[in-house]
Amino acid sequence: MPRQKKLEPEILPDPEAWMTTFADLISLMLTFFILLVSMSTLDKTGLQDISTYFTQAVSVLSSGAGTEISIISPLELQRIVTPRELMLAMRQNSNVVLKNSTLQHHVRSLIVRNKLYLRMEDAALFEDGSATLKKEHIQALRRLAKMLASSPGLISVNGHTDDRAKLGKQFSDPWSLSLARAASVLHILESEGVTAHRLSLAGYGPSAPVSTDATIYGREKNRRVDIVVYR
Repeated sequence: MPRQKKLEPEILPDPEAWMTTFADLISLMLTFFILLVSMSTLDKTGLQDISTYFTQAVSVLSSGAGTEISIISPLELQRIVTPRELMLAMRQNSNVVLKNSTLQHHVRSLIVRNKLYLRMEDAALFEDGSATLKKEHIQALRRLAKMLASSPGLISVNGHTDDRAKLGKQFSDPWSLSLARAASVLHILESEGVTAHRLSLAGYGPSAPVSTDATIYGREKNRRVDIVVYR
């Protein structure tokens, strides 16, 4: 007698199986919305802490509805900040006004003993042996001068050359060339509202190098005009 084949039980689909997936989806969505609500809700104490932090922080840029960058005058900051913090704010202001200008990559700002140095390469400002400012940089210098006019402190404009500086016909030595170049920058500051009693002028020639005169790179660094802001 042939052996009867055992039939497998037929598995019928569960018509309510979709409820499990749907319930999981609803749970995930509920968790997500609870997370959004918790992240967007701050209590009064938290808001006060944030407000106090930003009020006391030293800021050089003011907020606004537009995209224009407005500068807070350091005159407003000097009442609540230290001299070094004020110099840091002025350095940030100088970076802002020179951004996207012809001098953006030719001015280096540094702070030494609570003095702000705006160090400009003379190769960018002047032709060899000349003390006449290049026309393409005058507008950028005027923007910088307007910022300094609204800033506190005394300003010294110092010209420097190297020991192999090329001299024009009107200059007999490196000192007279460095002084004339500093004077050209000083006149721009004065024309934009920096008062005369805040300004001083010096031409150091090759006597105050910041690098070696033995290399071309070193001599390029030594040829410069420094705008020094101090209190």
